[in-house]
Amino acid sequence: MPSSTFVLAALLLSVAGIGHARSDGDDRYAALDALIAREPAHIAALHHAARTAANAGDGDRAIAYLRKLVDAGFDDALEPADFASLADRADYHEIARRLEAASVIGTSVLHAETQCLDVLPEGTAYDSARDRFLMSSGRRRNVIAVDADGRCSDVLPPGDDRLLAVLGMDVDAERDVLWVASATAPFMRDAASAKAGETRLSRIDLATGRVLASYAPANAGLLNDLDLLPDGRIAVTDSISGTVYLLDPSSDSPTLQPVLPAASFEGPNGIVALPDGQLVVTDFHALWLIDPSAPAPMRKRRITTPGGRYLGGMDGLARDGEHIVAIQNLVGRGRVWRFRIDPAFADVEDLHLLLRQHPDLRNPTTGVVVGRRFLLVADPNLQMFANDAVTPAPPGRHGHRILALPLP
Repeated sequence: MPSSTFVLAALLLSVAGIGHARSDGDDRYAALDALIAREPAHIAALHHAARTAANAGDGDRAIAYLRKLVDAGFDDALEPADFASLADRADYHEIARRLEAASVIGTSVLHAETQCLDVLPEGTAYDSARDRFLMSSGRRRNVIAVDADGRCSDVLPPGDDRLLAVLGMDVDAERDVLWVASATAPFMRDAASAKAGETRLSRIDLATGRVLASYAPANAGLLNDLDLLPDGRIAVTDSISGTVYLLDPSSDSPTLQPVLPAASFEGPNGIVALPDGQLVVTDFHALWLIDPSAPAPMRKRRITTPGGRYLGGMDGLARDGEHIVAIQNLVGRGRVWRFRIDPAFADVEDLHLLLRQHPDLRNPTTGVVVGRRFLLVADPNLQMFANDAVTPAPPGRHGHRILALPLP
């Protein structure tokens, strides 16, 4: 599916060494099986293995992986298009019905339905000074402001093409600026005008929409999501290079400095700063705790989860006081978690599932905490994009639905 989320998912799987099936017999499953043997509850690997087998016409193997997926605790509906080759198998429909019957968890209300399409939203932020919800546009190479009635307006002035496909964002309310990560992507407008692997972190004046400065890493990559540290520095993940960068905008010559060597993560995505300056980062496999101030060999620790539950494959992370609200979307329709990290022991505490099986969820990516609500775009994949081809939205839909999820 040619949206930012699914392009990124393919990149993550490729980086992890478990891309699409090859033509060399059972070798196509070797990396997947090795990963599953190490981590039997790795839901993303099991789901991808099942899809790989189904696409290869190996129905029995696909069913075996699906049963392991259910045993690992997967409780979201399957997408029929992912398993079309199994459509005539009773055992597949038995599994699909079981997963479809998983109960809906959580309540939410419709905050707004945008009056704009052709957007491909990814990142979210909130401009409290102007009381407007912001969503990045991977398609328009811009940031879209949405008011309470769903009316949309571009934040950058017309003709400003200094951004690429816009991904993660965060507002620095004290300085009235918006930080955004953007990268070359095939679904953005005028994609041919940008170099492959081009990516940058940009600072935007929220009052005028003017791009004040942009910073690029030394090597090609994909700057994805970002967060502000308590001291004003910016932390940003690079999903291709497999690292995290820090930028100090107050320095004389701000540059993106890697916190860890390249390939320290496999497809790092969401990131959030804790009050003590440590960072929580999610990648294909797990949640990680990063201490930028620690000696290099001690900066990265894997966060343990209750019962070994798979909490990799997260996208957006947002801080809610001492808690983190997280969207997990690498497999299934998407869900929202809330938990707390104990930085002393690097483990997850007070884990709760806030939203699952909501009918509007179509692979949500990120959200933002506003007061005691969590606002998220429920359906970034309302339309599909491939270069200059755009599929129409479903009948009766005029825009994306922004849900408001009450927080405890």
